[in-house]
Amino acid sequence: MSEFLLLGARQPGSAETSPRLAANDISALTTWHQHLRRWGLLRAFALPQDSASGLRVCLVIRASGQLAASRLAEEWRRRSGYEVSVVPLCDASQGTGEGHRDRP
Repeated sequence: MSEFLLLGARQPGSAETSPRLAANDISALTTWHQHLRRWGLLRAFALPQDSASGLRVCLVIRASGQLAASRLAEEWRRRSGYEVSVVPLCDASQGTGEGHRDRP
């Protein structure tokens, strides 16, 4: 399993939805997020303090590969209306270069 960062954003100036539609969307997204947690796929999330850039939420997920991460991103896009970008994460604890393994 690999970890991926999903960036959910709305275009600046996007029209807001009605309270009724927003409530339906929140209900569907809550259920989806609960499934991700139950399956061990949702590792972390973050909400920006300032959403002026359009960025709404970031998810760190686990997936078997890029294709699986892209499918999760597409489902999130479909349910939320966000534009979702997928960024593979690397394991910083593995280090880089040959010499790293020899360090104490």
